Amino acid sequence: MPRWRFGLRFRLILGITAILALTTGSVALVAGYAAHRVAETIQREQDFVRSNRIVWALGDFYHANDGWAGVQGFIDNVAFQSERQIVVLDADGNVVGDSRHWHHPRHWYHTDDRRRNDSGRRDGHDAPLPPLHLFTTVLFEDAPVGSVWVAPAEWEALFLLREGSAGNDQPFSEPVLTLFAEAVNRALIMAGLIACALGVLLALLLSRRVLGSIGSLTAAARALAQGDLSGRAQVKGNDEIAELGQTFNDMADALEESERQRRVMVSDVAHELRTPLANIQGHIEALQDGLLEPDAATLDTVHQQAMHLNRLVDDLRLLAATEARELGLEPEPTTIGSIIERVAASFRPMADAGSVALATDAAEPLPVLNIDRLRIEQVVGNLVDNAVRHTPPGGSVTIAAFQHNDGVRVVVADTGVGIPADALPHVFDRLYRADPSRGRTTGGTGLGLTIARQLVEAHGGTIWAESEAGAGSRFGFDLPDGSGAGL
Repeated sequence: MPRWRFGLRFRLILGITAILALTTGSVALVAGYAAHRVAETIQREQDFVRSNRIVWALGDFYHANDGWAGVQGFIDNVAFQSERQIVVLDADGNVVGDSRHWHHPRHWYHTDDRRRNDSGRRDGHDAPLPPLHLFTTVLFEDAPVGSVWVAPAEWEALFLLREGSAGNDQPFSEPVLTLFAEAVNRALIMAGLIACALGVLLALLLSRRVLGSIGSLTAAARALAQGDLSGRAQVKGNDEIAELGQTFNDMADALEESERQRRVMVSDVAHELRTPLANIQGHIEALQDGLLEPDAATLDTVHQQAMHLNRLVDDLRLLAATEARELGLEPEPTTIGSIIERVAASFRPMADAGSVALATDAAEPLPVLNIDRLRIEQVVGNLVDNAVRHTPPGGSVTIAAFQHNDGVRVVVADTGVGIPADALPHVFDRLYRADPSRGRTTGGTGLGLTIARQLVEAHGGTIWAESEAGAGSRFGFDLPDGSGAGL
């Protein structure tokens, strides 16, 4: 219950209901007030027009009767029909007609009322006259012949018994226009209540759809937090919630793939470390048991295995730094040609030892790039090392550099055995070897190409590989003009 009370669904329903209540209430208030004002205005205009008609009718009465004789009966009829109080004065200010005997409070009479006297007036009735400034002059031939006061009757209950309806009192007074405003208010209030009910229903349906997706996303996130990387959110539709769910699924896919790669890497690193450690351990135990002499050849073998371990650890540390974007680059204006010549000079003894021809081809002039010279040398060195190791005796390796678009392209081509098509997409993966046994015997760590990719991408460039089985391989990378400037 507390979760429902403070949950998003409750707040959503409460918010929509509050908005509907405020909007419909405001509309009802403003519209009702406006309708009431209009009804009052129309009522006043009607009163004014009807009062003027009474004044004109009294003028006609005076003309037809040559005076005010009999005006009491006339104004009684007019007052009854118009529901007005009428007082008529002659030219001298004397009362000649007063309809207020109809409206004595709480003493209404019916048509068979026998308490009237012969004159038609109520006994004991003597109402005071209104102020004279409220009277309107009655003219005859442009001369004042009297004055009249007309005001609403404010009837409380005037009932006449209709023929054939004994015992059923029927109202016989005109309804005022303010009843229209009251009816409008009631209709608006009813419409507001219906709108609120429909709004709550719509909010329930909407929240069920929206929060259903959020619930699925929450369950998947909770499973992910508990270590279950296989959980995914159920994505429906193409709205923002669906986009959020798809983004979460993409993140979960990336985490699952990263975890898979981490486990593979740990397994591969353990495997890579086991071989040289086993060799070193075996030689040391053989020396301890006297099976081997501590001569230069034995020590050289142990030293080579230790160097291989050191290179593997250094490569792992460098790879971790590049992937975490913690590797600090030191860019400086450098030409690729000088880097190629230095790398070729350092690997020429290794190539000569394997009867592999190593050549350079740097097209001049090449643009000066703002790069970290040592790291790019390491990239070129890793590519050349990989090419020389996989090129059989009598083959060749060529290091070429030329201008490409607004930057420089470097290509290392060999005439080796090539790379199978199914292995080519994975050559830049960590610890991947198309021929694992050969890589181990030649001393490679399986991380050189991965490190090369990370370093090139850190400079804003791209690296690629082309190969055909039995036709050699071409590894290259592109560095844009100004690469490394923002590092």
